[in-house]
Amino acid sequence: MGRPPDSDPDDELSTDLAEIATESETKKHDPLRRLVQCSPPGRFQGAWQCFTWTVSKEGPRALYKGASVPAVAWGITDSILMGSLHNYRAFLKAHGFAERIPGTIDIGAKGERLSILGHSTAGLFAGWTNAIIAHPTEIIKCKLQLQLVRPSHEPQTFAGPIDVVRQTVHGQGWTGMWRGLGASFIYRSSFLAMFGGFEVFNRLFKSWDGTSWAMSTPSANFLAGGLASNLYWGMALPLDNVKNRIMTDSITSPRYKGVLDAYSQTWRETYDPSRSTTWNAIARTRNFYRGAVPVVLRAFPTNAAALAVWEGVMRYAAT
Repeated sequence: MGRPPDSDPDDELSTDLAEIATESETKKHDPLRRLVQCSPPGRFQGAWQCFTWTVSKEGPRALYKGASVPAVAWGITDSILMGSLHNYRAFLKAHGFAERIPGTIDIGAKGERLSILGHSTAGLFAGWTNAIIAHPTEIIKCKLQLQLVRPSHEPQTFAGPIDVVRQTVHGQGWTGMWRGLGASFIYRSSFLAMFGGFEVFNRLFKSWDGTSWAMSTPSANFLAGGLASNLYWGMALPLDNVKNRIMTDSITSPRYKGVLDAYSQTWRETYDPSRSTTWNAIARTRNFYRGAVPVVLRAFPTNAAALAVWEGVMRYAAT
């Protein structure tokens, strides 16, 4: 990919530029995904109905509901994600996850690269590191966004981000801001698919050099980033669904006793004993993948842009 994994470029700058490349579109589709996921079954027939209903009720600004805290926090959490990814890659390469670069004549570290397993493991560890900081900010965002589906005659539960923190701490203590952290660890484990897949696709495109399919490194990074994001969300969406349900749960009368109970209730939610096993299996799968349309609409272009910008700045900083 043109950049040694143990180089020392400016991770923070590259992450900030990648964040600029994707942030507005990400914010816009997040409320739709969470509304579809966390609303009662049958509340929305699909993402388009959710979109039109949301805009008609509160206007286009509602698409950015709860974005003030993440607008500040995402720069920090993404810097932690990508910075820790870089350091985990370097550590793993130096501790048993290196492999020889095919066709190289270099010896020692110059003739080695991080293996696919190493890239996947680095992504896993980076996701876990990121979860600790990102979890409380997502709780704030999720609780504010889900207020959109409350009946208009009912008062809003939260006045804003600070009120979410105040009520959560008052009802559950400071640990309430990290309630369901296990679900975040499980969900963010999907970064192993993102960064492992990103390397797999980049190597595939590199193998096309000298053929009619050859492409430039930036183009390869962009396409690899988009395809890797599809792998990521294919693994992550059911886990994200459960995580968001826990985050939007009532502070005073929680529905879920814990992470395993949330998975169990989601699994049983659409069960119909009068239907066939096949019907129930499909219904349960669809329930876990609720919110897939907003994800598909945004995942490829936004993640492709983010990873292409990040890789480009990393290559520039390494020169």
